[in-house]
Amino acid sequence: MSRSDSCGGCCCKLLCSLLQIVITAGFVLFFWWLIFRPRLPRASIHQIQLSAFNLTADNSTLRFSLTVAVALRNPNKRVGLYYDALDADLFYGGEQIQSAPLPVFYQPHKNTTELEGKFNGSAAGVGVAEAFRDESAGGSFNFEVRVESSLRMKLWFVKIGHFHPKFDCKVDIRAPPQAGGVSVTNRTWNCHR
Repeated sequence: MSRSDSCGGCCCKLLCSLLQIVITAGFVLFFWWLIFRPRLPRASIHQIQLSAFNLTADNSTLRFSLTVAVALRNPNKRVGLYYDALDADLFYGGEQIQSAPLPVFYQPHKNTTELEGKFNGSAAGVGVAEAFRDESAGGSFNFEVRVESSLRMKLWFVKIGHFHPKFDCKVDIRAPPQAGGVSVTNRTWNCHR
């Protein structure tokens, strides 16, 4: 037997072994998926509190104080979720006006956890000022809250993946009844991935 024939036989055996490993791993992953059926979480907003929202005297800077209650739902029956990073970004008038970190945590299966995002400060921008002038006459304001996350799934004792679901929540709230007042809206706004 020539040397090239023995090399061909070795390569064929190696390829067959690799193919068997890939097929076996595929079956194992498929059966794990059948058992656990992992799904990404869902998000919604249940309450918004607006205590300051007005333009400065020169009509170019918006001052705001807003608190948002974000609910994260783990819909899985057998999968826990480790949130390694969570951030909420507040948009108004098409512009991002602030970002707020949310606490990281472990969420057991079939659990809903509510987190509070607080946004306080000021924002300058043509889009922000124009949106405020347009919406203040109507008595309600439209915001967008984006929640970005980094999470891992826990299947029994194994932690898998680094998933990065993002949730886009469009919300609206009544203007505070008077200067220095507080407007609280209790409602559910579903967020979309």
